[in-house]
Amino acid sequence: MNEVVFLIIILSAYILPVVIVLNNKRTQGHEKNGWLFGIIIFSWLGLFLYFLIVPKHGHKKKKKK
Repeated sequence: MNEVVFLIIILSAYILPVVIVLNNKRTQGHEKNGWLFGIIIFSWLGLFLYFLIVPKHGHKKKKKK
C-alpha cells in the first residue's frame, strides 16, 4: 500500500507543472506548446524558468491604427 501512495505522489509532482502551465494565461498558442514540451522534459526546472522568463501579465494586445 505504501508503494502505491508513493507512486501517486511522485506522479502528481510530475504532472502538476503541466497542469499549472495549461491553466495559465501568460502564454498562448505555439508558445504554450513549447513551454509544455520543456516542462515535460525538465519538469520543475522548466516550470521555474517559465515563471522567470514569461511576463507576469502575458502578452499585450497590439493596438490597431
